[in-house]
Amino acid sequence: MAENIFATVRQSILVREAAELYGIEVNRNGMACCPFHDDHTPSMKVNEDYFYCFGCGATGDVIDFTARLYDLSPREAAEKLAQDFGLNHDRQTSPGKKYVRQKTEGQKFREARNHSVRILTDYYQLLQRWERDYPPKTPEERLHPRFTEAIQKKSYVGYLLDTFQAYSKEEQKLWIAEHQSEITAMERSVEIMADKPTSRERLQEITAGIEQGIKNLFESEKYAHYLSVMSKFHRYSVNNTMLIYMQRPDATLVAGYNKWKNQFGRHVKKGEHGITIIAPTPYKKKIEEMKRDPDTQAPILDADGKAVMEEKEIEIPMFRPVKVFDVSQTDGKPLPELASKLSGTVPHYEAFLEALRRSAPVPIEFEALNANLDGYFSSDQQRIAIREGMSEVQTISAAVHEVAHSKLHDPKKYEAEPAWKIVMVSEGGTKKDYRLDFATEAEAEQAAAEDGWRFVDENRFEWRLEVEEDRTAAKQAAKNRNTEEVEAESISYAVCQYFGIQTGENSFGYIASWSEGKELKELRASLETINKTSGELIDNIERHYKEICKERGIDLTAAPKQERDLIEVLAEDIDQFTFDYDPYEYHDNVDDREDALKELTITLRRGDTGGVRNWLQNIINEDDPGEITEKAAQLLDRLNQLVPETKEEQISHDTQNTPPGAEHREALLILDAAAYLHVQPGDAGWDYTLYDAATMKPLNSGQLDSPNMGRAEAVGHICDDLGMGDKSIQYAPLSMIGTLQESVSQQRAETTATQFPSAKEQVLDEYPMPDPALSEEELERCSCLDSDLLPLSKERAYEMMERDLTVYIIQDGEKPEMAFDVADLDAHDGIFAMSRDEWEKTSEFHGRVQDRMNHQEERERAFLDYGGNCFAIYQLKQTDDLRDIRYEGLERLKASGQEVQHSNYDLVYTAPLTSPGSTPEQLDRLYEQFNLEKPPDFHSPSMSVSDIVAIRQGGRLSCYYCDSIGFEQIPGFLPGNPLKNAEMSVEDDYGMIDGIINNGPKEPQEQEKKKSVREQLQAKPRTKHKKTAPKKSAEREM
Repeated sequence: MAENIFATVRQSILVREAAELYGIEVNRNGMACCPFHDDHTPSMKVNEDYFYCFGCGATGDVIDFTARLYDLSPREAAEKLAQDFGLNHDRQTSPGKKYVRQKTEGQKFREARNHSVRILTDYYQLLQRWERDYPPKTPEERLHPRFTEAIQKKSYVGYLLDTFQAYSKEEQKLWIAEHQSEITAMERSVEIMADKPTSRERLQEITAGIEQGIKNLFESEKYAHYLSVMSKFHRYSVNNTMLIYMQRPDATLVAGYNKWKNQFGRHVKKGEHGITIIAPTPYKKKIEEMKRDPDTQAPILDADGKAVMEEKEIEIPMFRPVKVFDVSQTDGKPLPELASKLSGTVPHYEAFLEALRRSAPVPIEFEALNANLDGYFSSDQQRIAIREGMSEVQTISAAVHEVAHSKLHDPKKYEAEPAWKIVMVSEGGTKKDYRLDFATEAEAEQAAAEDGWRFVDENRFEWRLEVEEDRTAAKQAAKNRNTEEVEAESISYAVCQYFGIQTGENSFGYIASWSEGKELKELRASLETINKTSGELIDNIERHYKEICKERGIDLTAAPKQERDLIEVLAEDIDQFTFDYDPYEYHDNVDDREDALKELTITLRRGDTGGVRNWLQNIINEDDPGEITEKAAQLLDRLNQLVPETKEEQISHDTQNTPPGAEHREALLILDAAAYLHVQPGDAGWDYTLYDAATMKPLNSGQLDSPNMGRAEAVGHICDDLGMGDKSIQYAPLSMIGTLQESVSQQRAETTATQFPSAKEQVLDEYPMPDPALSEEELERCSCLDSDLLPLSKERAYEMMERDLTVYIIQDGEKPEMAFDVADLDAHDGIFAMSRDEWEKTSEFHGRVQDRMNHQEERERAFLDYGGNCFAIYQLKQTDDLRDIRYEGLERLKASGQEVQHSNYDLVYTAPLTSPGSTPEQLDRLYEQFNLEKPPDFHSPSMSVSDIVAIRQGGRLSCYYCDSIGFEQIPGFLPGNPLKNAEMSVEDDYGMIDGIINNGPKEPQEQEKKKSVREQLQAKPRTKHKKTAPKKSAEREM
């Protein structure tokens, strides 16, 4: 028995069962008082397989529990459990076998009694909740079934519970036997109905979720993703499409459990959660109604003149939530799929275009149009015009867009007929509508004259009638045109997505503006229109496409011809050209041509094409013009298209003719004809500074920590980090560096004179050291790495000891020793130290921190002029007149007519940003830091609502209001901020003129200015790259 007893006991006995058998009371939540320490409140969690005490940490399985409880060995504990629970066990039996426990009569009675009490209590509480949650709201309202059950049974169940607990042991046994079936029915009700909502409640909950999902849908990325999901499920309703999108946006094909099993031969994977959708479940009902004449619909009467009644079966629509599963949640037989599914290249283009023609309600014609117009739909001529000469994808996308217009267009919605109205006008100019919908101005004038209406109100103001044009219809017509454009663009995107036509990055950024102010009913109506029209168009195109392919003999089930990899083709052509150019040299250098071709292909894929590119270029430059040079030029052009030249290769072309050693000298480059980049070698790598070519202002600076890297490679890395140099990189004369530095000095002098005339220092807030003349590096030089110590000179050590502060003697390579008196200080000629904690408790430390508040302008100027990434925290001044707006949310502040004013704030803290991350990440990190781990020299209240956080990162300055939830950006907070204009971005409206959204970019307006380099940098994503503070270049240039 000893061989398998451990497995037998663990498989057969639960920890909770053992605990209860041995006299430990476990409550319904699985908590009990721990028997292994003095526990008066339940602190031990008892699960099925293990126990754990949150007080003393005791834990283990059922054998560990028993062994610890009775001070037994594990084997003795296992044998005791087997004996106490009556386990029948054979030494030869496999541990995997299920064992039957032999329970005593006393155990059986206790279990039955506890079970009955638990079921009665749970059912009584369930009835109480139903009585509270489902009462009728009005006397006429029909009673909810749960409320009815609660009223009928609550008192009875309470009576059973009271009497059962009052019975003796023998009476309880008889009661359990008599009420066994009743207890079973109650248990079923508790298990099924306790937390399970009714179908009506689930539908209400699902509907509310759909409505909220629709409201949150109209954001660019979410909307495009929804259209992609909708295209896959175009036969589903808007509600179900939204439900699939909200629960499983990556779904491609869904079906019910039985449908996957019976129709597709697949089964749902174990543990998968279904997608809830709404399914129609109508039921039929027989009713009696009067029989009517089929022609006149008059009631048919019998001989006595009474109406003849007939029995009729009607269908009542009902809906209920059901579960479906995506194909990715199933296993089994592969699904049939057409091998000719369309892709971005539109195979069988002519057949697909013809299918689109047959699906369109009006003819589609091709003609010459302006380059910024891909096509249009003419409602007058009832035709669609598409621009000639476009690619296949552009043509299909534009055609689908205009077909959508032709299906959606309703002239009555967009032709605003002139209308006039009569309004009441007061002496103060207030207007109110009086009578509407006059076709002409004359009709309105005549009606106003006939009424002859004048009125004097209680304020003795006189009101009179006037006639004016009603512009409501024109506004509604414009609104309808915008809506049709949105719907057409959405339909085009969904249809192309369904057929796998990749139309590029579709931007729905205007969706948020279009949906703003629209009611849920309008948004739902647009979604239903998009859903219905897309589904009809997809079905029609698919049907016609199959018919046309059948007519033309196109086999849709045949696998498409695999196109050869362009890199492999180019490698073969270059290899053949090399052989043809000089066969003898080729044989001298190549042993196996097949291996050489593979190596060349790998080289091209890796992008290491400098040698091949230079060889082809030399042939073009040095050989006589002819077939050879022409072929080399063609190969070089294909190479440039497939494997673009890297920045290092571009730069190396310009440095090939420089003198030896030039790769490690400073240089000035022009990036994209918009910015100057100054690089020079430093102690640890390459220092660099970026200037705006137009304003000559410094935009960014830093250091690349790679001392062994050449200049060309370093410039490539720096350009990648800045997100520039993609268009062009050219060298500029070094003499231009002096001009840039003079311009920077002049701009800084002007800024100092105009903004902060009295500024003296330009450093961020620094930790106040006990001895300002020493830094922590002094301790490091003495091999003292204790971060809790701060250095002191001998003079400061005397001062600290006079104040009864602890002073330590620092000796090179030895542990710090405490100085007990002045004699110890006299005997040491090196540096000293004091505890950081002790220093931060002194009044001098607090005084230095508080003194910062007297230098607001200098500190703010230092923050604005700081060269790296940094932040500043502003808090409202501690004055009575600002008490009402302190800790006030931004929305309520604006609602009260007040604004966020710089003059109301004190600058309380500035510091560099030490961690990488986006601006939202930095804000979250700062909020946590200045609430949970505040710096020792931050003596202001924790960051809270109404505080301002200014962040300068990547050359961009932005200010944020700490709101009730998150942060809100507030442009223009800092006065005289030179980056204010770059910070405030002006969003264009969604300008829905037909042809703009789908048919090409807008023409730039006259008032739009050319973007500066700063704005270009801000618009480009920045890759993470390790940077340190600028050293030599910063000292010389800044």
